[in-house]
Amino acid sequence: MATRDPEAKRQALLDAALTEFAAHGISGARMDQVAKRAGCSAGLAYTYFKGKDELFDAVYEQIVRLTVSEVPIDADDLPGYAVRLYDAHLANPEVGRLISWYRLERGAAALATPLAVESTQAKADAIRAAQAAGTVSSRFDASALLSLVLHTAALWTTNEPLALDHDRIRATIAEAVRLLVTP
Repeated sequence: MATRDPEAKRQALLDAALTEFAAHGISGARMDQVAKRAGCSAGLAYTYFKGKDELFDAVYEQIVRLTVSEVPIDADDLPGYAVRLYDAHLANPEVGRLISWYRLERGAAALATPLAVESTQAKADAIRAAQAAGTVSSRFDASALLSLVLHTAALWTTNEPLALDHDRIRATIAEAVRLLVTP
């Protein structure tokens, strides 16, 4: 007899929703397709999530939690942090697409969920502490510097030329961030 695992089913729905939302956005995604990808009925999907908006929010929150835990900031090695972020973007291209859909359909301000704001604040605080210690330049305030690092890491992940030299891109990201942060 099969054992029911509600948390595994919920996670399967989140994984399927990431794929569906990355491909079609919030408006174009369909709950029945998410359920099909997750191997369950649409009715069961609705027992876990009230609808697409709630499911989309849950997927976004999971992305924020995973990024924070899997790619923690190291304010004393911001070039290395930027390269690790780049690698995470490459390994999970659907995340970038989902965030692009989020911005398009809900606006950039909606990305500022409590968890995202808390995470961003903690990163800026870590940079601010490194600036106070003199290990990171204070040419830019901590929040602006964090934004520059994050955008530098993501710069090449939205373009897909025929041939990318990822080692060269990693080196370029590390050098650009090093130039930004060196006191």
